Amino acid sequence: MAKADFKMPEDFLLKLSQLGERTDEIITKVLESGGEVVEEKVRSNLSAVIGQGTKKKNRSTGELLRSLGVS
Repeated sequence: MAKADFKMPEDFLLKLSQLGERTDEIITKVLESGGEVVEEKVRSNLSAVIGQGTKKKNRSTGELLRSLGVS
């Protein structure tokens, strides 16, 4: 089986260890930022398919798109 070793600079490892003290703050920022990216993609995907492939004329009001959000 293959084996790989990675050596990181000491200053980088020190910075990573200091982040552990601010976990709650960091997690909040990461989730908010990630949520914005996901919301944008969901919104884009939904916009692309609303009213597509239907037998009746599209009567979309946009309410579904407006209801999307991050919480």
